[in-house]
Amino acid sequence: MTLDPGSLTLAALPLPITLALSVIDARRRIIPDPLNLLLLILGSAVAALREPNPAALAACLAQAAAAFGLLWALRALYARLRGRTGLGLGDVKFIGAATAWVGLAGLPILILVASTTALATLALAALAGRAVTRDFRLPFGPFLAVGLHAALLMGHAP
Repeated sequence: MTLDPGSLTLAALPLPITLALSVIDARRRIIPDPLNLLLLILGSAVAALREPNPAALAACLAQAAAAFGLLWALRALYARLRGRTGLGLGDVKFIGAATAWVGLAGLPILILVASTTALATLALAALAGRAVTRDFRLPFGPFLAVGLHAALLMGHAP
């Protein structure tokens, strides 16, 4: 697989936001709304510049809203069935904002990469002797950020 310079540039654009978001989530287990909003605005602006017409921007925002709605519903369903949340609301907002960058078509790759890297981290924690139980909490924001950049590197953009 050859990476074109456009994919590299596009993948690097949200890096300052995703780095800040990842550090904050790793330390405080929260993804600040202003960073998610900034990610959404910048992703929408990039989409509007790539295809400068109102319909493209509307489609970008509709996809972001659809992803947010879907993940919010899954979060609520899990909480109802299990009696506890499994995915933080900041993570749900991040996925919505990230969808402005990769579109709904890039969302499966984003989630696959995020989930795989999180599972690998859990496996490494278990191998290192940490007790990985039901109560083990792992901030998911840094993994979502890796997934976003991977999807962008793979050429997913709305």
